[in-house]
Amino acid sequence: MDAVKVILKGYYPYQLRQFKTVDEALESQNFHPILALIDGQDGSNSTNEWVQSVKMNFSDCHVIVLHSAAAPLNFDAIKKNGADEMMHINFDREFISDMVLQLAPVEMEGDNIPITALMPVDLRDIEAQMNINFDVYVHLPANHRSVLMRKAGDILDEKQIAKFLGLKQQMYIKKTQRKEFFEYARTVQSLRNSPFPVSMTEKFHRSKKAIYEIMAQFLNGAATDFSGGRLIFDKCKEIIADFELTKDLDKETLFTEIFRFTGNTRTLYHDCICLSAYAAFFAQAMGWGPEKRESAALAGLLHNVGLSQMPVAMAEKDPQYYTPEELKEFHLYPDRSVNMVKAKKVPLSVEISEAIGQHREKVNGKGFPKALPGEDLSDLGKLMIFAYRFMELTSLREHRQAMPPAQALQLLRDNSIEATDDGLDMLTATTIFKKYK
Repeated sequence: MDAVKVILKGYYPYQLRQFKTVDEALESQNFHPILALIDGQDGSNSTNEWVQSVKMNFSDCHVIVLHSAAAPLNFDAIKKNGADEMMHINFDREFISDMVLQLAPVEMEGDNIPITALMPVDLRDIEAQMNINFDVYVHLPANHRSVLMRKAGDILDEKQIAKFLGLKQQMYIKKTQRKEFFEYARTVQSLRNSPFPVSMTEKFHRSKKAIYEIMAQFLNGAATDFSGGRLIFDKCKEIIADFELTKDLDKETLFTEIFRFTGNTRTLYHDCICLSAYAAFFAQAMGWGPEKRESAALAGLLHNVGLSQMPVAMAEKDPQYYTPEELKEFHLYPDRSVNMVKAKKVPLSVEISEAIGQHREKVNGKGFPKALPGEDLSDLGKLMIFAYRFMELTSLREHRQAMPPAQALQLLRDNSIEATDDGLDMLTATTIFKKYK
């Protein structure tokens, strides 16, 4: 319940009520819920009882079951009993608000809309002087406020769009207006005679949904076979194809593509997409062929699935504030990612599995989980280390601006030469920087 309150903080139209027993909920007078968030921590039997009771007594009520690694659940059985969604309280956190607003939509107005009720849009999907059919917001992280800039029916002019670009500011829309925005963006693409009229914003959202489905396969406690692993693999390939991560690009276009993934707020889903893109594009900058670029992209997409195994309480904390015991737990996640991939029988090569396990190592032997020295790291592992550090520098974090990508590339090159604590491979960093220059 504490985690749910954090996720839905500021969602003022909702009235959250907590029940400790099924009977307590059923005996409540004048109670007509539109959505039930069920705690799955007590295992499949207890969760099934809750789901069945809700659906039998409140047939129009949607059901989301929240779970963690502490109690693996049989998703198939629970969904069969009526659950709409099975969501991991840590890994799916950014998508929980999406699903709540999808299953039980409410409209929030004014400048006090929480950031979790908004979604960022790619500025390349916006056309100046064209009427918008959605509200536009800007988020002020220092003030924890989201300010309404333009209402549906207005236009955005070139000067306003240029200001967003110049300040590297994110433009937001309400998640409840996602459909309207996608319609607008498709119209923009059609007017530009784009051969594939799907906006970058829609591609990002579609890929996040695919990651959510991938994680559902990893976290399902039902009996597994090779079909589950194949489904994960195919979903990953869909994301790679959607963003054209293995396509041959000229040098200028290559770095334009790399740079457009920068400046995003870090979340687990965003890290999957961004690291996949950076790894694939940097692999091309290294002169590697399409097959190895795809291997890099796959390693990026699956690098952090092991974070789903961490205790729920650690999700609220920044790693810099972990206790020694928590830090030891955190350092296990790359190995856990590899083990989860193997357990679900995802058909990955040894090279990709190694790279997943090595993306937080350092060539000076000061990384984790195994503190491997540079000579024991694979070429793909060294590339993943570089791509991950680039992602860290160029992403937004609360109270910290993202570093411009060109500056980040130079810093990483310089640090590799000076053998700083970044622990980067000098050949990887200098080759990529030389290609950029």
